Amino acid sequence: MKKKIDVYNLKIGMYVTQLDRPWLETPFLFQGFMVDSESVLADVQRICEYVYIDLEKSNDIDELPRLGLIESVPAPKRTRTYESTISLEDEMEVAPAIRQTTRDCVDNVFNAITSDKPLNLPDIKQTVKNMVDSIVRNQNAQMCLTQLKNRDEYTAQHSVNVCVLTITFCRHLGMSETSLNLIGLGALLHDIGKLKTPLDVLNKPGKLTDEEFKVMKSHPEQGKKYLLETQGIPASVIDIAFSHHERLAGHGYPRGLTAEEISPWSKIVAITDVYDAITSDRCYHDGMSPTQALTKMYGWRLKDFDPELLEQFIQCIGIYPIGALVELTTGEVGIVISVTDESRLRPKILLILDDQKNPYFPKRIINLAIYNLDEHEHVYGIKDVLEPGAYNINIGEYMQEIQQAQLVNVKG
Repeated sequence: MKKKIDVYNLKIGMYVTQLDRPWLETPFLFQGFMVDSESVLADVQRICEYVYIDLEKSNDIDELPRLGLIESVPAPKRTRTYESTISLEDEMEVAPAIRQTTRDCVDNVFNAITSDKPLNLPDIKQTVKNMVDSIVRNQNAQMCLTQLKNRDEYTAQHSVNVCVLTITFCRHLGMSETSLNLIGLGALLHDIGKLKTPLDVLNKPGKLTDEEFKVMKSHPEQGKKYLLETQGIPASVIDIAFSHHERLAGHGYPRGLTAEEISPWSKIVAITDVYDAITSDRCYHDGMSPTQALTKMYGWRLKDFDPELLEQFIQCIGIYPIGALVELTTGEVGIVISVTDESRLRPKILLILDDQKNPYFPKRIINLAIYNLDEHEHVYGIKDVLEPGAYNINIGEYMQEIQQAQLVNVKG
């Protein structure tokens, strides 16, 4: 029997069956959970005004249920719209330091695990909060910096990039800053179990044997185990580490969950995890372009990813993602550094090479959105998205130039 009550009448031992707000706005894993501790009670009271309870439900629950009570994820709906409060150039003055601090935090997490020491959870939460604040102010700065990749530092970089991509995506979905901080924490720690995976398996350039793949597939379980032993880690964060390799058709691991059994937040991180992985250079493959990656992922959507969430992710990233290397119809080559909702097909470009493929000096920025197709004979447009490293362009070398704002803007 379902009954509506004010959250301040909620007691430990009551079974919550429905909330008063959209599911993606909350850190709770599934619709239907027991209030079994003061911390869970405090979370509900902080987030909701009223809930529906079922007093006929038993008090017996597992520490991490199989999530069989999750309803299908509805089409994501924005409950708020974020607008940039600072320019890309201004945010780039602080964004690299925030990214470096996040990278240092990941290194500290790795060192703690390999040394069997406890995590410094307050420091990790503050680091994620700083990243959330940066992305809320202007998401494009941190998205630019996800292109600073080094093949030999994949594991740590991947953790930072998945954190940035996840927070950016959830900002696009209109999730609250409270939720951004929680899911950002889960994204940063999603691969924590890999630190227990032998390096010869983790970095093997060739195909894994069946036994090696079995070892690799154990990292979500290892991550869950470690996080359960860490006091103060929310259940939603633990589930991300445990479930980000689950797939809709049931062929994922470690539990082979199907669409209705996978939590919404794990579905989100599954998307950002794969996107960063296939666009990164690794010991056993070269990364593909963002556009190629999105095209491939779209083809996998019915069996691997929640289709509605994936379509929202593509809208968030855009056809020409931040950091994409592009060739213009003029023959010039540049890097996409800014995209707006109003002009997703005509982004702002940092020009690197002229139409003869000679370096520009000084570098120039052109905003394609200001060019009216009917008024210019020589119209600027994007001809093609290039492979990473085309024309020997190292995108990382130009992020510092954006940061220093030593650029000449082309007004048309």
